[in-house]
This record gives sequence, C-alpha cells and structure tokens, in this order.
Amino acid sequence: MLDQVYFDKVLPEQLQLMELPARLTIHLSTGDSYVVHALVAAHPAYVVLKVYTTKQTHKHTKPWQAAHPKEDAMVHDQVCIPYVFIAVAHLTASTTKGDDVVIGFKAKT
Repeated sequence: MLDQVYFDKVLPEQLQLMELPARLTIHLSTGDSYVVHALVAAHPAYVVLKVYTTKQTHKHTKPWQAAHPKEDAMVHDQVCIPYVFIAVAHLTASTTKGDDVVIGFKAKT
C-alpha cells in the first residue's frame, strides 16, 4: 500500500530520476483517477493533492497573485485520498495524444 513515506520520500526521488515535466496519475480502487498538479500534504492516513480538473479552470484574483508570487495563478481542485483507496500511482515523462498543455507534477518545496 502506498503511504506517507511514498509521497514524502520515494516520489521526490522518482522525480529526480525522470526528466521533467512528469505526469503523476493516481488511480483509485473506486475506479476514479486524478492527474496530480502538486502535493499539498501527506499525513499518516491520507494525502491531500492539487489535481487538474476536466472543467473550466479559474485564476486567482490579481491581489492574491501579487501576495503569492511563487504560487500558480490557476485555481486547482483538491482531493483528500485515504491511502487504502490508492490502487496505483503512475508516473510518466510521456505525454498522451491530445495533450494541449504541459502537465507537470510539482513536488512540495
């Protein structure tokens, strides 16, 4: 089972071995899957991730962007996933046909 150690230690090591940008897709035992933008926090029983949406994305306000210059201007969905539901974490440097944007996973800094 993937756990906090995977997201805090193993995943950053995997990312160092790959050329960026890399795509991380989390597949759940429920059949859902998420393309990950960034790790928010890994806790003992669950992980919180910023994920890409299939719907229209929105940008933070100009004042928020000015106050957070190191943050992405896009507002991403967030999911909280208990580790017991994670079936597979697929990390790839490949893009898929139809991609119109570069999707890059960002490890927490």
